[in-house]
Amino acid sequence: MPNPTISIVTTVYDAKDYIPRTVRSILAQSFTDFELLLVEDGSPNGCGELCDELAKTDPRIRVFHKENGGPASALNVGLDNARGDYIGFVDSDDVIDKTYYEKLYRAAKQSGAEIAASNILYANADGTPNNYKDLPLKNEVLTIDEAAHRIRMTPLVQAATRLHRRDVIEKIHFPDGKNYEDAFTTPTIFENSTAVACVEEMLYHYRLHPSSIMHEKVGLKNLDEIDANYGLLQCALRHGKKDTALLEYKIMKSYFKKFLKKLSPEDRNDPKVQQTIDLIRKAETEVRQAGADTLRNKLEAAVWFWNKTVYYHLKGWA
Repeated sequence: MPNPTISIVTTVYDAKDYIPRTVRSILAQSFTDFELLLVEDGSPNGCGELCDELAKTDPRIRVFHKENGGPASALNVGLDNARGDYIGFVDSDDVIDKTYYEKLYRAAKQSGAEIAASNILYANADGTPNNYKDLPLKNEVLTIDEAAHRIRMTPLVQAATRLHRRDVIEKIHFPDGKNYEDAFTTPTIFENSTAVACVEEMLYHYRLHPSSIMHEKVGLKNLDEIDANYGLLQCALRHGKKDTALLEYKIMKSYFKKFLKKLSPEDRNDPKVQQTIDLIRKAETEVRQAGADTLRNKLEAAVWFWNKTVYYHLKGWA
């Protein structure tokens, strides 16, 4: 059989209550030339057997079982086995609009962009709408310089909102054992590309629930977010976006203060805390040496922390 146009990778761990609905939304796509790779990450609650049962319902589903190693290691298994010309990701507790991949694929092909992305509709665990919003994407094609300017503020930072041409992502390795694997890899993926085609519709439906990384009890793993933000800061500097670099530095400092207050006394003495402090100091030096710590950039960052909507209007993005 010929290889499919799109490979969709879904990693599965402790998602027995959600994965059937997620898979149904994928199988219902108006774009039908795809394969779905379910990577079961050693889940203890019957997810593996459920994935095998789901695979019996549609020949486009392929299941991979592995020992538990975390989301990044499961994503790497999916990437290593994907056969499509384009590769996308759907989290195991989310759903997608039936036109999601049709519209992303069309946007990529018509524009010549290696990446296409859509906006996100956020929902609570019970399915009711959540009022959280990113800076929305518009129907436009962004250069990589401009994408680097906005990665942190838009759905672009999340791999699941994007469809990638194979050549820009196939050599990517998600960092094993790290949380926020999307933010760690996004700069490299974007810098393998020349443009991003954006679709303003909210085609990806993201479920927020208490067991997600975004809501779990604060521990040393949360410091990964600061490390990931440093990568976004470096990306901004490489593309001359000094205002974004200064903002990323301020975010790193803010997150660290927030996390440190919630860490246990034992965790505060862990070497990773000092490593994070050293990383923030390094970021401060790089921002200063790049000339990014101007009064204007500092004032704009203050506006971001005060009111993001006002900041987006100030930048002309809203």
